[in-house]
Amino acid sequence: MNHQLSLHNPSLQVLDRVRHPKTRAERAHMQFQQRAADAQDPVRQQGWFRSMQQVMQEIDEMTLCVPAAVPIRFLDLGCCPGGFTSYILDKNPRASGVGISLPVEQGGHACLLDPAVLTSSAADPRHPPRFELIWADLTKYQLGPHYIGPIPDPSLRPLPPQLAQPHASDDRAAAAQYDLVTIDGHPLRSGDRPGLEYLVGDRLLVSQLLVGLASAALGGTVVLKLSKPERLVSAQLMYLLDVLCARVWTWKPVCMHATRATFYVVGKGFGLKGRWMLPRIVQELRRLWVELSYAGSGRHGRRLVATDLDFIIDESTIQTVYAARWRELSEHIWETQRLALEGWRQATRQGF
Repeated sequence: MNHQLSLHNPSLQVLDRVRHPKTRAERAHMQFQQRAADAQDPVRQQGWFRSMQQVMQEIDEMTLCVPAAVPIRFLDLGCCPGGFTSYILDKNPRASGVGISLPVEQGGHACLLDPAVLTSSAADPRHPPRFELIWADLTKYQLGPHYIGPIPDPSLRPLPPQLAQPHASDDRAAAAQYDLVTIDGHPLRSGDRPGLEYLVGDRLLVSQLLVGLASAALGGTVVLKLSKPERLVSAQLMYLLDVLCARVWTWKPVCMHATRATFYVVGKGFGLKGRWMLPRIVQELRRLWVELSYAGSGRHGRRLVATDLDFIIDESTIQTVYAARWRELSEHIWETQRLALEGWRQATRQGF
């Protein structure tokens, strides 16, 4: 869903004039970036791994979201090739975690983590492994509302015990809890059906939100990747973390995302504000997940539409009550992208 807020913001208007590719070379560069993000080529994946380490380092330097010494448990959604996890484990020797990544045979990235940190059946019980990797398609878990029971789709599987979500009143009472949750998965752009990546992308976003929000510990930290603050869905999810977390930042890592539309929202103190909202939010996301997965005569699902996340906040309220705070979180994202694009274009004209 690419519906954008109707607004007249000088920073955004300037960015809009410079960010759309104007030449064949610029379009080719953008397509190359997308292919690199999806590539299974070992050399490109090594580069992607190192870049994601740097991204996590930038986010951490800005928000101090990764403690250096205290024991933490973290959940990395869309983790492979493993850059975020590698940074967390390297910085904090007492950190341990779980990651979920699309299997390589389904187009996912290979795991490039040091084998010493991974779970193994031969692991010495006196030295438990620091990281457990689960190969799975996040959109293929049973994530519908509990009251309708398991969906009769043979491609779906129950959530693993590391993510077990009980039939509890608050949907989180006995669930696996993590001090840090990173939500960074993206859909592959290599499908055969035109537009399939958008359909899968919407379903993946809601799937990651369901797993991530239910798994985050009270007082923990959530790191969420979004695209374009002016997109309605991005603004709604910025608001969601803003009302659930004690403190929220937005950040565009310049090492990798400077010229792109993507950025990160970091919420610390998850559930310390607005905790009463969470059960309703999760229930509505579960209902929406069913719609995105199975709506339509062919039960192939559908894309997000502009009103789907109104149970969080609607467009009118964003542009009135939440407008000042939303601009505060967005202005520096637009400015960073504008400066990066102008610099890249100037360097290109000079032959670099």
